[in-house]
Amino acid sequence: MLDLLFLAIAPAVFIFLYVYAQDRYEREPLHLVLYVFLLGALSVIPIALVEFPFSATPFSSSVVAPVVEEAGKFLIVYLFIFRHREFNEPVDGIIYAMAAALGFATIENIFYVIEGGYTIGVMRAVLSVPGHVIFSCLWGAALGIAKFRPEKERAGIILTGLLGAMALHGIFNFSAETLGAWGLLIILILVPAGIWWTLKSIGKAHADPASVRSAKMQMAADARAGNVPRQTAVVFPDSTFRDSHKGSPEFCSVCGAPLTDGMRFCENCGRERE
Repeated sequence: MLDLLFLAIAPAVFIFLYVYAQDRYEREPLHLVLYVFLLGALSVIPIALVEFPFSATPFSSSVVAPVVEEAGKFLIVYLFIFRHREFNEPVDGIIYAMAAALGFATIENIFYVIEGGYTIGVMRAVLSVPGHVIFSCLWGAALGIAKFRPEKERAGIILTGLLGAMALHGIFNFSAETLGAWGLLIILILVPAGIWWTLKSIGKAHADPASVRSAKMQMAADARAGNVPRQTAVVFPDSTFRDSHKGSPEFCSVCGAPLTDGMRFCENCGRERE
């Protein structure tokens, strides 16, 4: 029993530590990430209640479950952390989405593995648990991008990410439950591709103009050029990095692009500087 429990939990712990370590430039407070993980675990209850009236059919597993589960995980991050002061750069969307996904996946995995045994445990460790992270990181990346874009663009970005996650989750479930060997082949292609895409998205988030990495690079470039930065509190006012680096260059409060001295408007999005 304990060995099955370990098999059910270990994949989530490994993925959690690996993805959390990718937040290199201003790591999110561990207690907040664990808080979102716990909320993700607790979300199993309301999600199960919503899914309960639906019988076990291909429609239920391929449509109802992906929609309800991704919406449930998304709402945790959107309602409880999206507006938090620590959600202050694009990669944070992926980090918190990962935590919510793994919280949910851990509880789900415990039930499946204890009932199904070692074979189910190994298969879910390399397919289903990473799958939950891949799906949720679609809308997590969208949240991270949207927060630092003009308000009129945010809903479209977020909705695209959420619908993409639901669709990918649906394809995964449909392949697993109805396509037999062909379905397994699809999943064996989908999961590595999804892992590659997630890591690529983390890299893009770090390269975004609103990221801490971009701010540090700008500061280094200014230092090399001999520019003397002005005293200012830049784009994310409660960020640990920026609070400890007064005098770093100004950034647009909407899109995160560096602001040019003397310019009244952001050259990237056109927003009037504050």
